[in-house]
Amino acid sequence: MRIWPSRTASGAEDAPVQSGVAGSQKSKRYYGWNLVGASAVINGFGGSVHWQGFTVFFLPVSQGLGLSSAQTALPFALSRAEGGLIGPFTGWLIDRFGVRPLMLGGTIITGIGYLWLSQTNTYLAFVLVYLFVVSLGSSTGFMQATTSALNTWFVRRRGVVMGINSAAFRLGGAFMVPLLSLAVLRWGWETAAFYVGIGMIVLIAPLALLFRRSPESMGLRPDGDPPPREQRPPSAESAERPRSTGYQSEEDWTTKEALRSKAFWVLATGTTLRISVHGAVFVHFVPILVWKGVDQQVAANLIGLLALCSVPVILLFGWLSDRFSRQKMLTVSYASSALSLYLITVVDGTWPIFAAMLLFAGSEAGSSLNWALVGDLFGRKSFATIRGMLAPLYNTALLITPVAMGFAFDQTDTYEHSLIVGAVVMLMAAFTFFRLKASVRTLSEAAGA
Repeated sequence: MRIWPSRTASGAEDAPVQSGVAGSQKSKRYYGWNLVGASAVINGFGGSVHWQGFTVFFLPVSQGLGLSSAQTALPFALSRAEGGLIGPFTGWLIDRFGVRPLMLGGTIITGIGYLWLSQTNTYLAFVLVYLFVVSLGSSTGFMQATTSALNTWFVRRRGVVMGINSAAFRLGGAFMVPLLSLAVLRWGWETAAFYVGIGMIVLIAPLALLFRRSPESMGLRPDGDPPPREQRPPSAESAERPRSTGYQSEEDWTTKEALRSKAFWVLATGTTLRISVHGAVFVHFVPILVWKGVDQQVAANLIGLLALCSVPVILLFGWLSDRFSRQKMLTVSYASSALSLYLITVVDGTWPIFAAMLLFAGSEAGSSLNWALVGDLFGRKSFATIRGMLAPLYNTALLITPVAMGFAFDQTDTYEHSLIVGAVVMLMAAFTFFRLKASVRTLSEAAGA
């Protein structure tokens, strides 16, 4: 059975739907597609460099500052802990003030952080700048902001647009990670960080100005749908009749209601299990491939190629998820990722290793479906806050897993044990999403909202 998405308004402060305005724009392109394009560019260039580029900086920073693997992974892990602490707050800010001011400020701060990072020459300075400037800005500048915007502007096509957003992130990584690696190896990580900062401020930040609060604020409806011909108030009989089926989210849930539901905690468990492995693997992906005997630049190229190959998979899964169960598709995605991690430990040679890596595209495809489920289950109005409430859970795991993987390698000179444990955890994530079912919003909860 599938979850049917919410069709309610995004908030009381939005302007009411005006049939004349909507009707006059019926033949025009829906403005929400402009936001899809802007989100794709923001995550394709800015987001991919920040989130996927850390693995490129890993070995040069480690060698340049004389650090162990665990020490090098620590700034990334601490930034995840920071994201967990401020995630609910930034989500509330997005729901309260809209995406545009948070995204604009976040991308500018991230750019300044990379400029400052390029001037650091001690481990302490690197950690402080990465943690309190770069990560602070990125917490609202990229995925959290864009997924919130797309969830507000789209309902029926939520899976497709989330897939486009996620695919752009991977497509950007396919080109930006190898280019970033080339820049790091040729000019040093400091110079590469400097140019990343310039790009964030000059190319990425201005795109935030395209974002609008909601379709209702422009006299439109989600997905560009025409206004209903007539809106009848619910009859007394229908108001008294309790909702009996559990795969619907016809109203917007409040954050308090979501936290009281079983669905939220099952979703949180599966999300945490998946991200704890996915994040740790991508921090260590270049070192893992170097451990397997792959050249450092070739390793970066393979990661870029993996991102490129993930794009059609993500788009296909996004399209299919609007027609079939997202939970079942996530089960298959994460099971294939578990198999990928196991196979990497047993195969040798560049192309056999890459063939094993291709199965990890399941985790890449699952990301967009994971966030689309938040909107399916709980609606539009409090999406960013509810999504932010997940952050302390999965970011706490990310505080531990990258450092633990680095520590295990420092002690054993192998990533084998970490990859096998990661495969087991991914299987647990697959089973969790297989068991996920929507909670029923009771009549008393709806009346108290």
